[in-house]
Amino acid sequence: MEDLDTIELDALARWPAHQTLILTVNNRHARRVLAELTSTLTEGRRVMAAPEVVPLSGWVNRLAEQLAFDPNASQPLHTVDAFGAHWLWQRVIGDIESEAGHGLLDVSQAAKFAAEADRLMDDWRIKVPAGQETAEYLHFLTWRNAYRNSLAELDAEDGNMLWERVCGALEDERLDVPIGALVLAGFNELAPRLRAMIAALQRRGIQVVALRNSAIPAGACRWLQVPEPDAEWRLAAAWAARQLSAHPQGRYAIIAARLEEDSALAHRCLREHLAPQTPYNIAVARPLSEWPLARAALAWLRVLARFDRDGVCPVAELGQALLAGGCVASRAERAGRARLDALWRRRGTVSISVQAFGEQLMRHAPQLAAAWQQCWLDLAATPCDGTAHGWRQQFRTCLITLGFPGSGMLDSHAFQSVEAFERLLERMAHLSPVVGVLSRYAASVLLRRLADETPFQPQRDPAARLDVLGFLESEGGRWDGVWVLGLTDEVLPAPARPNPFIPLQALRDAEAPRATPERELHWAHTLYAALLKCAPEVWLSHAQYEGERLLRPSPFVAQAAKCESEPWMDAVLARAQASFENVPMERILDERGPALVRGARTRGGIGVIDTQARNPLWAFAKYRLGASALPAYADIFDQNARGLLLHKAAELLWRMLRDQAELWAAHETGRLVALLEEVVAQAAKEHLPEYGPRLKELEMHRARSVLMAWVMHELARTPFRVLEVEKNCEWNHGALSLSLRVDRIDALLDDRLVVIDYKSGGGNVEPRADWMRERPVGLQLPFYASVLAGNSDAVAAMALVKLHARGIEARGLQDGDCGMEGMATLDDWPAFAGRSWRDVMLLWRTTINDLAEEYVSGVAINTYLRAEDMRYCDVLPFLRLNEEYPDDTQAAQ
Repeated sequence: MEDLDTIELDALARWPAHQTLILTVNNRHARRVLAELTSTLTEGRRVMAAPEVVPLSGWVNRLAEQLAFDPNASQPLHTVDAFGAHWLWQRVIGDIESEAGHGLLDVSQAAKFAAEADRLMDDWRIKVPAGQETAEYLHFLTWRNAYRNSLAELDAEDGNMLWERVCGALEDERLDVPIGALVLAGFNELAPRLRAMIAALQRRGIQVVALRNSAIPAGACRWLQVPEPDAEWRLAAAWAARQLSAHPQGRYAIIAARLEEDSALAHRCLREHLAPQTPYNIAVARPLSEWPLARAALAWLRVLARFDRDGVCPVAELGQALLAGGCVASRAERAGRARLDALWRRRGTVSISVQAFGEQLMRHAPQLAAAWQQCWLDLAATPCDGTAHGWRQQFRTCLITLGFPGSGMLDSHAFQSVEAFERLLERMAHLSPVVGVLSRYAASVLLRRLADETPFQPQRDPAARLDVLGFLESEGGRWDGVWVLGLTDEVLPAPARPNPFIPLQALRDAEAPRATPERELHWAHTLYAALLKCAPEVWLSHAQYEGERLLRPSPFVAQAAKCESEPWMDAVLARAQASFENVPMERILDERGPALVRGARTRGGIGVIDTQARNPLWAFAKYRLGASALPAYADIFDQNARGLLLHKAAELLWRMLRDQAELWAAHETGRLVALLEEVVAQAAKEHLPEYGPRLKELEMHRARSVLMAWVMHELARTPFRVLEVEKNCEWNHGALSLSLRVDRIDALLDDRLVVIDYKSGGGNVEPRADWMRERPVGLQLPFYASVLAGNSDAVAAMALVKLHARGIEARGLQDGDCGMEGMATLDDWPAFAGRSWRDVMLLWRTTINDLAEEYVSGVAINTYLRAEDMRYCDVLPFLRLNEEYPDDTQAAQ
């Protein structure tokens, strides 16, 4: 840029507008230059024409369109965008490496670096002399040749080839450029290809100049060192609030080195320090797929494609669509959609057919159900395969039928995101030459990937007086005050990141960007000088520590005057520190809720008593307030399905075989194997409907093996008969009514009972630690034995039986010998040694009644005995166990 003449904005205003073109580095800078130029032109005047201001990429595209009318230009039929080029690079690289028998861990990353290398080679006119070629470079040349051949077969070009063609046309004077002057704004350096284009314009007599920033070096530039990044952002936000309060018409900026990573922290600090309703702009774009309405549209299209391809759809994907909304009656029926999603989670539904979905939707969201039915009928009448161009219109029609973008008025950001999604559909249509014919499902995946890689940011609020930007976005900006934070030696200068596919010496010779430390140092000098000229007051800051890691300041800030902390800064940091310390507050110890009203229904069965023993507040929140986390979506490989299969098969087996004698008869006659096959097959129909044939057979084989091992243990027991399987019991205590289901109850020869509970997990089933506690947990068997069995001597044993492929175990307590290996007696457990069976049953009965009484009376103390008790707590945020109070007697976690 040093060899170009420069001009200030005031002087540019006197040039003839129709003969002047201003080129900027990007759209943001174009809007900034136009606003400043318009302000300059209208000062003291009425109306005047302004020169055209366009970003460089837009001007090159315009020249390419003009070149299309040249019959000798050999214009390709298609131009693919960056996403299409990356898609084609991936395909080419994947095909070449597969044919060569080489496997790449990340083809997408290789495609990214290859596309970057392709552009660098042309932009910076990089030549690799003989002898400097590396294996990676030669590999890249193979990919590049195949990539360009693929483009030629498609009669297409990418953005890099388009630039090269325009540059050649300018040099050959095949393009008419009807301007007298070209002004470059915001360019810190010019790549050789751009210099060649400028030289071609200069040879035609077009004057080319650079727009000089009229700003003078900062009158006050101060450097501040703060303890950590949070404090740095708080100080910057507080500074901005002070400036806006003192100068409401001023324009200020916070420039951050790592804005994208710190955007959430930035929002939090700005909202904390700025006055309510004070607008500000943060220049951080998120993928379009993360914006609510775009996410909703993508979810519905994926659901339709899933049903079309598989006939069923996982409820996890359906749930995303239902909860995202963006459809007919999006507000009126949102509660119904949420209820349907919760129903699937609680039932453990894995997937659902389109017919069943329509029926369930009709019960919970009838307006959406009608729209869905019409959409599905329309979709069924269309072909299953097509081009991206055809899918664009089909997707748009489906979304309109479903009522996208939903009911109600859209705010500015939502409206802009809908417009961006419409442009996304157009981009997908333009990919038709690259991606070819696609199925509906493949088209929905393509659209999702495109949305994931398309950044979107709503337009800048023109009323905002505060901008929060990154280094690159700040180029060419002009404000009344600027705070630059994050200036460590890891950021300025940044470490070199040379492209791995171009030899380093070639990059060094071409002085390509990001290639060498010297190149990064030069860029850092340029950037730092620009930062100091963007405002009359500039604050520079960096954090001393990030966690436990020591940070060093950038060497550039040493040029600024180091500033000691000012009173207002100390106050900001003190307030921040006080928020983490104990402050005087009124505390109310609320450990009891209202008593349970008779007739009130309590769901949860014996789990109510078990949870009350673990943490009373957990029980109150879950069963009295109904505050529990939604279960995760069921998975086809969920361990619970395996447990249900074993439980059901065992139930069916003991409904057919009523005692040990019948089991012996089946074993001796050879019927046992067939019997196990029958019960497992019947259980699999009920509990493995989503499994494929091979996977289902594997699970059934495992279940048969586990059950066979268990019945071999049963044969070794003392004689028994099976009284009950899956027995339901009811129990009332005052206003509390609970239900209990027992897996199995056996009777011994003396008519005493053995209560059995199956456990299908691979963990420990030893109940000793749980049952000996002052507030026992895992109470299902003790509850039946001590409360429901009728008298203290009715039950002779309580057994937890682990049914697992690694081995069969039985653990529990017995009074005498029930014939099960692994069972303990009272004397084996220290807390019960020397006590009678009747005393232990009475102790449990008293404890269970006390726990029930606690629940009925509303006791809700937030305490627990062991951290293990809270492992599966589904209301942890409600309990706030991570908070500590001065008078706590035990740690919360």
